Amino acid sequence: MTMDWFEYSKKLSTLLLALTLAACGGGGEGDDGGNTGTGNAAPTANAGADQSVNEFDVVTLDGSLSADTDGDSLTYSWTQTVGTSVTLSDRNVQMPTFDAPDVTAATSSEVLRFELTVNDGSVNSIANSVDITVNDAGLGANSPPTANAGSDQTVMELTLVTLDGSGSSDPDGTPLNYVWSQVSGPSVTLSDAQAEMPTFTAPDVPTNSPATLVFEVSVDDGADSDADTVSIVVMETLSQVSISGILRFEHVNPNPNCNGLSLANPEQRPMRGVPVELRTAAGVLLDTTTSGEDGSYAFANVDPQLDIVIRARAELQRSGPVSWDVQVRDNTSNTSLPRNQRPMYVIDFAMNSGTSNVTDADFLAVTGWPTAEFDNVRAAAPFAMLDYVRQAMDMVVAVDPVVTFPALEIYWSVNNTLIAQGNSDIDAGELTSTFYTSSGLYILGDSGTDTDDYDDHVIVHEWGHYFEDIFSRSDSMGGSHYIGEPLDPRLAFGEGFASALAGIALQEPLYCDTSAPLLTNGFGVDWEFDNTPVTLVGWMNELNVGTFIYDLWDTNNDGADNSSIGFGPIYETMVGPQAATTPFTSVFTFAAGLRPQLSSADRAFVDAQLNRINVDTPGNFDEWGGGQTTVPTSGTFPAGRDVLPYYTTLPTNGQVERVCLNDDYLNYSIGSTDYELGPDDSPNKFGLFRHFRITVPVAASYTITATASPAPPPTTDPPPAQGEPEIRDRSDPDLFLHRSGQWFAFASGVSGAADSEVFVTPTLAAGEYIMRLQDWRFVDDQASSDYPTQTCFDVSMSP
Repeated sequence: MTMDWFEYSKKLSTLLLALTLAACGGGGEGDDGGNTGTGNAAPTANAGADQSVNEFDVVTLDGSLSADTDGDSLTYSWTQTVGTSVTLSDRNVQMPTFDAPDVTAATSSEVLRFELTVNDGSVNSIANSVDITVNDAGLGANSPPTANAGSDQTVMELTLVTLDGSGSSDPDGTPLNYVWSQVSGPSVTLSDAQAEMPTFTAPDVPTNSPATLVFEVSVDDGADSDADTVSIVVMETLSQVSISGILRFEHVNPNPNCNGLSLANPEQRPMRGVPVELRTAAGVLLDTTTSGEDGSYAFANVDPQLDIVIRARAELQRSGPVSWDVQVRDNTSNTSLPRNQRPMYVIDFAMNSGTSNVTDADFLAVTGWPTAEFDNVRAAAPFAMLDYVRQAMDMVVAVDPVVTFPALEIYWSVNNTLIAQGNSDIDAGELTSTFYTSSGLYILGDSGTDTDDYDDHVIVHEWGHYFEDIFSRSDSMGGSHYIGEPLDPRLAFGEGFASALAGIALQEPLYCDTSAPLLTNGFGVDWEFDNTPVTLVGWMNELNVGTFIYDLWDTNNDGADNSSIGFGPIYETMVGPQAATTPFTSVFTFAAGLRPQLSSADRAFVDAQLNRINVDTPGNFDEWGGGQTTVPTSGTFPAGRDVLPYYTTLPTNGQVERVCLNDDYLNYSIGSTDYELGPDDSPNKFGLFRHFRITVPVAASYTITATASPAPPPTTDPPPAQGEPEIRDRSDPDLFLHRSGQWFAFASGVSGAADSEVFVTPTLAAGEYIMRLQDWRFVDDQASSDYPTQTCFDVSMSP
């Protein structure tokens, strides 16, 4: 009989207790009360390592590693506890043997478990077990086979079809017999129903009515059998198929407060109006089309079962009454080529044309931005930027259905990184910002510093400069600036107009520049509200200009903005009067060109918006700002000085006109008193220039003189050390002549004594001109530290 472990444990515990008591004694007979006895330690059983054997193998159990610490001789007792019962050669020896039983594939491997107990003559060990895994070796009882009728197939009618039972198998390696039979579908004749791979001819099926044929294969090894089925779908034969679907890209919205992008929640938008190409897998162009407004595309007459590529090009092309051509290229790739020939971004989607028409070949260009990684291909970015520009062009088309947009290149790369002001290498991706020039838009893309891929307002803002340059006129000198700074009115209008245009095109007043996707130093401006409580309010503030133009368009009633003139009059003003104006472009020229187009009610509405930003609108309001009497002031910025009249009339008869300039706002920041030119600043601030209006009566050459009055006092700076540049403490007036916004002659060197400039002009035709005066010393990095913040000049002009 066998004893269970619990009962065995109780008996062993009782025995050990009795031995302990006997060893310790109790003061009874024979106890001398002073010596301590020594007990016998239990031996340790070791049944050997687990084994894996084949059926019918002779297996040896191994208890040779059992031991007794007292060195006593051991006796052995083996007992089987798990598995098919086997007969041990001798259950009381150290290494008995047995024959492994027969196992089959049906039961797979079988585990036999044996326990070993050893005894040292007085104490039994704790039992130890060993597992013997017995594997089927194809011996003894038969292992049944497994049938495999092959994979389901889709085939064309009247083609030869091969059924495939070659995947069937027998674990014993016994050759199989095959029997094929048709279970369902139009009846066909098999070439050999007992072959491993019989064939048949697919039946003719009706148009648009595929048929499904089901076949069963039964395999046997002479003793056991198994069966499996396969489905064959028979399609109408198509000499060619059509492929259609929808192309989309992922757009990423900004986080709250414009701090980074919400990368985990992209939204899908259609690729509208992009060229779509059908190519072979080897790259051979087969056909082209253009995606629809919903991103849809379609190709007909495609060869069936052909490996193809659907390629979307990052380009907008349109011809006819409205035409455009916008391309997104990598300015950092193949730099030996001219920029407008560098690689255009494309995205390829591979597929097989199959054997029937495909209507759901939908593909998505993804951002490539998991939440915290930036090393993937950012395929969606070029198509996102295209779509933002497309929205801007749609805005124009809505009011001008026969407009032609000159070609525009957008240069973007993941290598386009932000660097400080100064020299930059665009081919290496070094940009001082995202910007527009006559050669195209240049967009930041370095995800570690600043990316503008999904800053839709930033993209359309720069497109607004393209619009102003191509369709209207911009006299802005550009340069670095910060929103809210008092700027030269030319720059203030250009920047404010471009930002307002972005809000109008995107129909969203919140302008977001998110910086890098995972950084939190982005910023936003809401053009719906007056954001200028801490800066000068007026024609020199791009915030004022932007809110003014946006409020002319929007329909929200937010107090003073209680009406709308729509985009049409804004567009007509920009392409008409603003483009042809004689003075520099500014909010004055824009408003002067806009007002005559409007009804009296709309004109009153516009005047109210102008008054809100300190632009006066008396009866003699004109493009020169001649009616402006309000001097801009603010509780935070210094009050504007030396700014009115905006244009000083300069007679040609030698009469002297005295004007003053200042550097009050050069590198000025809120709460700061530092007005000096810094490394990231530009000479484009309010007060640095004075403008003259000149009417030339007859063609002639004229002499223009500008003399400091009074001359700046000598500097108290110590002399420069040897080898250091000189310290400049004398004024340096520079004169620039313009006509229709273009300067054509200038004098910027010292002509005669310091503190004056004598400019002999080329022959001037009769007509109106503008002259711009600046004191170079305000922006000269070698100017003395105590150079005055204001200089005044006597200016005269004579034949």
